[in-house]
Amino acid sequence: MLGLRQDRMYWGIVYDSVSKQPLDPVIVKLVDARTGDVLQSLVTDIAGRYNFLAYPGKFKILVKKSNYSFPSQKIKGNRDKLYSNLYFGEFFELTGDSEVIPFNIPMDPQGGDWNQQAKTRFVNFHPATQYLISRITGLLFWFIFILVCLNLYRARTSVTYAYAGFYLLVFLLLFIAPRPRMWGQIASQISTKNYSRILVELSYPEMPNVVVAKTEILQDGKFFLRINKGTYLLVVRGYDINGASTVLKATKVSVGSLQVVNKNLVI
Repeated sequence: MLGLRQDRMYWGIVYDSVSKQPLDPVIVKLVDARTGDVLQSLVTDIAGRYNFLAYPGKFKILVKKSNYSFPSQKIKGNRDKLYSNLYFGEFFELTGDSEVIPFNIPMDPQGGDWNQQAKTRFVNFHPATQYLISRITGLLFWFIFILVCLNLYRARTSVTYAYAGFYLLVFLLLFIAPRPRMWGQIASQISTKNYSRILVELSYPEMPNVVVAKTEILQDGKFFLRINKGTYLLVVRGYDINGASTVLKATKVSVGSLQVVNKNLVI
């Protein structure tokens, strides 16, 4: 919020390039640039969020929603007020370890969308207000910092030392404090070679047969699964080449304010 360092993003947002409101439901697909295969496909939530955890390689993202066009022709550059790290349909490459894909994606409206209009009656986001608050907060932070430095130079009192100590603590926390881990990982103590794919599924404990979120684990056992705060039944399910499934693990997990499952699991 203070603009002291670039925020680390753990999911992207698909949004209206004109109103800046997040869009849902939007179909978002991750495509392998080499083969053209769709590796992952999902639908954005009410806040326009989507998430992909991908291994190293070259990829492209496809986005589709009725009454909207992609890529955006109205937005240029890599920043649009609150939204940064924008994506316009180009190929991109991931290197090193598996990574979360955090692009924000603007889409141009091509007419009225009844879903977006109806949604504002119940949930209304205020990107412009959030942007204004963040700018004012950042300016106030640096303005007071300059005053503290001037006062520290002119009059070294206990009050100015206290303010200087506060700013020093803020800077230390910003650059030293560890960032939370946003992905989970599965370590296997049994052979998984008999399974063509392994999925992690979430359901409510009282409705175990209704899957509310799922994702496929990568080669290194990592997975990225975002869900609202609460307690869920987590099931790790292996699928063979014929499509038959086997439950490899089932356990309850608690999801906190980060709204992601970041547990280490052993099967």
